[in-house]
Amino acid sequence: MRRTASAFLLALAALAGACASPAPRHSDPFERATPELPPSAQTLHAMARLLAAQGRDQECEWALDRLISEHPDFTHAYNDLAELHLRHGRTAEAAASLEAGLARAPLDPVLLNNLGMCELHRGAHERALERFTQAVAASPGDARCRANLALALGLLGRLEEARALYLQVIPPADAHHNLAIVCEARGDERAAERERALEAEIRSRGAP
Repeated sequence: MRRTASAFLLALAALAGACASPAPRHSDPFERATPELPPSAQTLHAMARLLAAQGRDQECEWALDRLISEHPDFTHAYNDLAELHLRHGRTAEAAASLEAGLARAPLDPVLLNNLGMCELHRGAHERALERFTQAVAASPGDARCRANLALALGLLGRLEEARALYLQVIPPADAHHNLAIVCEARGDERAAERERALEAEIRSRGAP
């Protein structure tokens, strides 16, 4: 959980900067499957992840589209398709994929959390806050959702609420570290310095 905000920003940068080799043709990765039995959702998902790992994003997208078409309640596919879109900087398409998944599973905390991340990426902090709030309500014990909710609150300038949430899921020094990053992102250097000083004081005592 350390450096939640910066890790989030780095993850988005990595996804946005990735590029994939174009597939030479849109061949069916499942054309050699047993003709009598169509591939299961798990088989389609495993193949899509393999294609993504090989950098064959065009074929991966085709496989995920097929998976969603044939198994619309398989929510992992919506998340994976959103991740693929983000790798190519298509934030709107990523959000649309997650929203389609939520139409099938409105209380899925992973879909809600990831849609909140897309909203943060678009600078829509209020909408991100709403999605993270829903994610926490759907999965109260999920530390990641709570940390992301704290991030959204911090970016909206609600630092006391953000601090209280961070302290529920990460050590105090890390909470102040994350708040310093959030304050810097908001352009509030004075608040950032205060959080860094609190972090340094805690770490000087040997506390995490």
